[in-house]
Parts: sequence; structure tokens; C-alpha cells
Amino acid sequence: MAVTRVEMKTASATSVLKAPRIVGLALCLTLGFVAHAQPATNAPASADDISRQLLQRIDQLEAKVKQLEDKQSAPAAAAVAVAAAPEPPPPVEMPTVNEVAPRLKMIVFGDVGGQGYTHIPDTFLFGSLDLFMRARLSDKVSVLGEVLFTAENDNSISPDVERLLLTYRQNDYFTASIGRMHSWIGYYNTAFNKGEFLETTTDRPFIFAFDDQGGVLPMQEVGLNMTGKIPSGKLGLNWVVEAGNGRAWGDPNTVEPAQNNQDANNSKSINGGLFIRPEKFSDLQMGFSVRHDNLTIPGPAVHETIATAHAVFINSRYEILNEAVYVRHDEPANGSVFNTSAFYTQISRAFGSVRPYFRYQFFNAPNDDPVYFYASQKDFVPPTATSFIGRLNGPSLGLRYEFTEHSALKLQYDRISLRGFDTVNGLTTQVAFTF
Repeated sequence: MAVTRVEMKTASATSVLKAPRIVGLALCLTLGFVAHAQPATNAPASADDISRQLLQRIDQLEAKVKQLEDKQSAPAAAAVAVAAAPEPPPPVEMPTVNEVAPRLKMIVFGDVGGQGYTHIPDTFLFGSLDLFMRARLSDKVSVLGEVLFTAENDNSISPDVERLLLTYRQNDYFTASIGRMHSWIGYYNTAFNKGEFLETTTDRPFIFAFDDQGGVLPMQEVGLNMTGKIPSGKLGLNWVVEAGNGRAWGDPNTVEPAQNNQDANNSKSINGGLFIRPEKFSDLQMGFSVRHDNLTIPGPAVHETIATAHAVFINSRYEILNEAVYVRHDEPANGSVFNTSAFYTQISRAFGSVRPYFRYQFFNAPNDDPVYFYASQKDFVPPTATSFIGRLNGPSLGLRYEFTEHSALKLQYDRISLRGFDTVNGLTTQVAFTF
């Protein structure tokens, strides 16, 4: 609209400037006609002289008109240029918070608190210090690193390289990563890192407890991950494929579950899955995965198959998480088969900075399962959320209060039933933060 007005003003100015030229020409012609009409006795000059004077006069008038046009056209052109190309907004300053280097960004997570259960002494807790780093090496290549300092049951603090991934992203349909990663088993393990501030609850569902802390699923992997979208319109279909060393099988007090440097056999773990994020329900995700691995140390070989399914709905107000897991351990040497089933449901709703939540979880494995028997022996203080054997189930009820933008206070009550042991009750308080 501004351009139109300026153009109208410019056109008007041009018309005004043309008017003197027309008037001048008309005046000269009129004078010539009058001079020509006068008697020869009143003409002091010849016809040639009159014509020459008229031409000179016309040249002078045109020169003056041109000068006026030049003076008026300069500001008019400038106004058009300003209207056509408005001044760009001031550049947005990129935040320098957490910038370690021009390419490197780092976020720190931490948590502390206290815990009291009916079967163990009350204690204050140092949870973990999590250094989460990410760097972009080029338009398509990036690096993710995560280093942890966690407290062990013997009161020592151990460093741990949780993740180290080099990622190449071609486009929305293909991204590949290689290194130490969280396995794409279920939703929770890839959606939440070790930073407790990101989780609503004080702990992970026990089916997704980390395997280096007594968990039973291979939550960490060293290998290759590939993922991307599948052209599917509004369905929002995505694919995931993983290949890795798999996990070591043995006494968790002496064996590191993730095979970081040396695979115990030539067989690799293979994992694949699909999930959807419908355009019409952007807060919803549903999917499944199937993983196969061969465990060979110690004792007879065990074929492990893990199938998962999830349906989650998350937005700024609601969080509804549902996941189910089925695990099959097969010993071909003696024909034994061990089946395990598990699930959890977690629901929460935010009321401003306060979020109450409820979770129920269930895990049921045969008491003689050869893999879970080993897992249950690590720092076994029954029944805790990181000691698995038999059936484990119970509800959790809690409240999360974000008293600042980057810190949250959590209070959680647990009631845990474990087959063969008395039901216990526990209360955990946690302050989780990020900076």
C-alpha cells in the first residue's frame, strides 16, 4: 500500500513538471503566431531571427524543466526504494548460555534427595551429575556426548560415558548414527536420558531400569542406528533399524552389560521398529519394536527376543504413557523356553507448576530364568526397583512441583510387591535441576 501511494505522488509530481513544458511550448507558439500576424512595419526582426529566438527560448524552458525533474525524482526514487525494500529487522542475538565453544553446547543435569523404605535404612541421596553435550560439525554431521557421575551402593561415585554418537543426517527420510547409544527398545528409553529433571517421576519404570544398575533389558548398545520418515501422508510413519554388539550375559558384579570394545561372539543384535505420529493428533505416538540377540557367555547359548509396544500422549498439560514388553529366552541345547511379560501405565496432569501423577507397573519372569537370575544378583537388597526376579508389581503416587524454570521438587510414594517377599512401602524426595 505504501508503494502505491509513493507511486501516485511520483506520478503527480511528474505531471506537474510536464505542465510548464507544455505551457512554455504553447506560449512560444502563441507569440510566434502573434508576431507572424503583425504587420511587417511593426516587425523589427526578420522571420529567421524570430524562429531562432523561439528555439532558444524553448531550449531554455526545457533545461529548467529538466532541472526541476532531476530535483524531484531523486527523493521520489528514494521513497520508492524504501517502500519496496523495508529496513531489515535487527539481527537476533543467539543465546550464549551453555556455550562452551562456537560449535559445542552443553547442558548439565543433577539431582539430590532422600529416601525411606520399610526394609532398609533411611538415607540422603546423591543421584547423578549428567553432562549432556552436543556439537554440530557441519550442516549434516553432529556429535552427541553424555558423561555421568553416579553414586553406587558402596557409596563410591563412578564416572560413566553414557552415550557417544556421531550422527549423519541426509534428510527427513534417512539419519544414521554410530557409537554408544540408548537402544530403541520401547519409548521411555529413547525419550528420556539420565537427567532426572526431564522425567516426571523420581525414577524410571523398573522394566526400563538401566542394565548397569540391575535392570533386565539391554538399555545401552554399541553399534549403528538408522532412522527416518516413510512417505505416508498425514499418518506420520517412521522407521528404526539398529545393529550392535548386543549385551554380555553373566554375573553383573563382574560383567559389563554393554560390550563396548569386544563382542563375545560374531552374532550381532538386530533391532527394528515402526512408529506413527499422526498429523491430526500431533501429541500422540504409537509404535512397536522387535529385537533379537544371541547370548553365549557363560553356559549354554541363549536366544533372546524382545518385543515392545507403546502408545503415548504428551502435551503441555497431559502425560499418558503406556508400554508393554514381552521377552523370550530360548536355550536350544536343552529345549528350555522362558517367557516374561511386563507393562506400565503412567498418567499425570499439570495444574500450573504442580503436576500430580500416578503409575502402575508389572513385571513377571520365571524364577529360574537364566538371564534374570544373574541380573537379580547385583547388589540384591529385596525388593528394590533395580533387583529383578520373579514377579514385581505395584503402584506409585507422586507430586512434582517446579519451583523455578530449571528445578523441580518431587515427592513419590511406592508400594512394591515381590513374589516371595513381604510388600514394602517407600517414600522418596528428590530435587532435580538443570543448568
